[in-house]
Amino acid sequence: MNSFAAFIKQWTLPIAIAAGITGHSFFSRFAPLSIWLLMIMLFLTFSSLKPRDLGVHRLHFMLLAVQIGGSLISWFILAPLNPVLAQSVSLCFLIPTATAAPTITGMLGGNVGFLTAYLFLGNFAVILAAPLIIPLISQHHEGLPFFEFMARVFYKVTPTLLLPLLLAWGLRLLAPSVSAAIVKKSHVSYYLWAAMILILISSTFDTLFSPGQKSIALELSVSASGIGVCIVLFVIGRGAGRKYRRHIAAGQALAQKNLLFGMWLVFQYLDPAVLISLTAYSIFQNLFNTWQIWRMEKGYAFMRRRLRERHACQTSPVKSTAGER
Repeated sequence: MNSFAAFIKQWTLPIAIAAGITGHSFFSRFAPLSIWLLMIMLFLTFSSLKPRDLGVHRLHFMLLAVQIGGSLISWFILAPLNPVLAQSVSLCFLIPTATAAPTITGMLGGNVGFLTAYLFLGNFAVILAAPLIIPLISQHHEGLPFFEFMARVFYKVTPTLLLPLLLAWGLRLLAPSVSAAIVKKSHVSYYLWAAMILILISSTFDTLFSPGQKSIALELSVSASGIGVCIVLFVIGRGAGRKYRRHIAAGQALAQKNLLFGMWLVFQYLDPAVLISLTAYSIFQNLFNTWQIWRMEKGYAFMRRRLRERHACQTSPVKSTAGER
């Protein structure tokens, strides 16, 4: 029975991806549930997090420099060549860290406190930077009011972060025994993430296959840009974090993006073709995260099997022979 449960857990994420791709038109209907799944995942993750775990590190500012600086530099380099491609790359850099990143980092054995601190720093940095950068890269919204834009961005990204954190820490303070019991059930996040992957992949493919006039050359170029930026950010984040033994958390902090927020920015202010870049980014990001978690779970399953075999060998009776003393 245990081996069957381990087999199911090991293949949960690949099955979720396959179901999301093949049944995208059906499972995409459940997209409104994703925000609630996400908040439950964050609540479970934050329940095991203490306020002192949220220290600010110099690596945070290095990652912020890549996130904000990369957005501006890529725009100025690519805008003379192709404005849509420039918007795509610039936005992929600018989008803040996904609110699911602490949960994924915990599953991968990374530093959740470091990631959570960057999650808040990065999101508030975008709240300040987006009202300056989006009018710059947008071709039709140069006169956006700064404080109005900042308030809209704040409203869009903040509640999903703060509500689970305040609830988790409030429960730890007022009902520590209940909080401790919830921490013991944190493995449920793995299956919630599988449900999230099913919904996100199906919604992404549903958007990708939606009807409309499309330029194949433009689709390919902006899709490649989304995948390329995702790879670059994972490599930079992991490389920068390795020096501080934070390579998992730094990679997820820089590369795992809040693409729903990015899509909202596209619908509101940017060229609709930029959505293709975010779609490609989303597919690659979720496939890579799923592969990372699947590989880790597979490794854990192998280690558990070897430990059971070694324990069985050590506890089995040894028969003596006549020639032994």
